[in-house]
Amino acid sequence: MEEVSGGWKGCGAIFIRLTMWNKLTIQQAQEIDKLRRNVSKDDTEIDIETKLLSIILNKNQSEIDSLGWQEYLDQRAALKFLEQEPEGTPIQHVTIGKRKYRFVYDIRQIPFARYIESKTFAKDFIGNLHKLAASMVIPQRKTWYGKWKDTKYDASKHIEYSNDMLQAPFEAVYGSAVFFYHLYKNWIIASKDYMIAEQVKTGKSQEEAEKLVNDLLRSMDGITLLRKLKTISESR
Repeated sequence: MEEVSGGWKGCGAIFIRLTMWNKLTIQQAQEIDKLRRNVSKDDTEIDIETKLLSIILNKNQSEIDSLGWQEYLDQRAALKFLEQEPEGTPIQHVTIGKRKYRFVYDIRQIPFARYIESKTFAKDFIGNLHKLAASMVIPQRKTWYGKWKDTKYDASKHIEYSNDMLQAPFEAVYGSAVFFYHLYKNWIIASKDYMIAEQVKTGKSQEEAEKLVNDLLRSMDGITLLRKLKTISESR
């Protein structure tokens, strides 16, 4: 596993040097996915491309519209990477600004309450990726001698963690979340009886406990991953 840093500020030159999904933040990828899902029959190819360029370059629509034709064509060519599905591999840490987080893949280290969060967020995997990531990490702090140490996960700061994750590299976190969900589902299947028994201990009836665990399994089946960008005709 590797460590990555978040936040892509773009390049100073007019021509986009963006060739990989991991150059995007989670927030940018979510905006692209939302655009892909809401293509109107009235949108032309140029409409879609200018909106994509606006998202990727962090520029407003008027700035994109002001580009010369050759500049526009040069930048348009860089959008080819969107035709490929993101891949990503699990990462160990992510640094966002001055903050650092460690990803947790040991299911046993994550409280059951955070599984319930994951079930809710999984209904829109890409749209909630920053929230999912915030449920998978442990915040860290830098010691006086320069080492990073885990701090206690504070559930009341989930929104704060989630907002940090919006600026994390998309492809790396996406790969980590997909990897985690495969582990998560397999663990639930293997530990189903144990999880039901643990929920009964909390006061739930056998029927309630079974429904909760079965619902978690079904939520894993319902995850929709990000696919390559559709053409306009496919999107309509």
